[in-house]
Amino acid sequence: MNGRTEGRISVIAGGMKKIETVIVGGSYAGLSCARSAAARGVETLVLERKRDLGEKIRTTGIFVGEAAEVLEVPDWLRRDISGVRLYAPSLKSIDLKSPGYGFQAIDTPGLMRWMGRQAEWQGAEIRTGQNVSQLEECSSGVVIEEAGVEAEFLVGADGARSNVARLLGMPENREFLVGAEVEMIGVRGVDSSCLHVFLDSELAPGYIAWVVPGVGVTQIGLAVRKPHKPRLDAFLEKLEGLFDFREARVVERRGGLIPCGGAKREWYTERSMLLGDAAGWVSPLTAGGIHASLQVGDAAGGAIADYLAGRLRHPASLLEWRRPEWRTKQCMRWAMDHLPLPNSLLNLAVGNRLFEKLSQVIFFHHRGLKDPEAWKAIFSSERGGLPIRGRQSLAEWFLSP
Repeated sequence: MNGRTEGRISVIAGGMKKIETVIVGGSYAGLSCARSAAARGVETLVLERKRDLGEKIRTTGIFVGEAAEVLEVPDWLRRDISGVRLYAPSLKSIDLKSPGYGFQAIDTPGLMRWMGRQAEWQGAEIRTGQNVSQLEECSSGVVIEEAGVEAEFLVGADGARSNVARLLGMPENREFLVGAEVEMIGVRGVDSSCLHVFLDSELAPGYIAWVVPGVGVTQIGLAVRKPHKPRLDAFLEKLEGLFDFREARVVERRGGLIPCGGAKREWYTERSMLLGDAAGWVSPLTAGGIHASLQVGDAAGGAIADYLAGRLRHPASLLEWRRPEWRTKQCMRWAMDHLPLPNSLLNLAVGNRLFEKLSQVIFFHHRGLKDPEAWKAIFSSERGGLPIRGRQSLAEWFLSP
């Protein structure tokens, strides 16, 4: 290897460039990491297989309130949503709200492009249309021959079916939800103040279905636990009794796998680590991980800068404590998979006062089910319970690690 030349790049044998950090995958986690590392002076390269960061998005893009505090999304890329409308299989519904707490529907393709520009403004290079099918880790770094680079440190943020994990011999995700969604224009009758959540053990076994009043579109989708297959057409047909589709048309379709097997215990090597879906850092209960991807991605960029400067033994040593155990969520995931409630019981539950109070606490209580105040809210005489602000909301607990 030749010695270090100007800046932080050197040329090694065969004309290959030595770069401090390469991030495979232009995801929430990958772009957050790239922006954070580049802002700290790290030579950063993002390799993205797609030709456009906003192409073939596989996430609905719902931000819980805490995620909005991590990343301030521009007004033109979001729609603020104040509450949840929860539907039984019969389409009977209840409205759930909490003062001062809400959600954001995101124009995810636009946000990915915006996050890419943010990373570039900090000095990161983003190379789209770049596949990574071979890797070789050595004592000095990780060689990516097809990209012509050797990284001193590599980050795999390349999704649920991570090539980086497979190529470096790290465990792969094996348990998944399967999601399918359409974006439509011209749908009438959707209350734009609510995130519409549908319980249906037949159409969405192991998960839920949803209608999101998005940014310029209506997002309609559902996810199911493998080996079930999402029957999106059947869900759309059911919704015809609720919303007006006479002038509606589909402008985008998406789908994909969502890991729900829990965080991997082996998620880094000497010269690399995984982030986001690639690491399985996704709630096994609801497969929410945007908030964690943003937080951990940002922290990872700082940890990589400290590692390259010799102030840290390994970037993962600063992040390991964040790796969630999810014992309670994994038990609840098992129950959803093996003891599903039939639609007849779900129909009875929605509208039941105790169920309404429990749902209110699940979405909006800010301390958790282990807090006695949460149970006081559930069993209080006041309708809807008492949403109490505190350290962490159950909306965050359910929807993100």
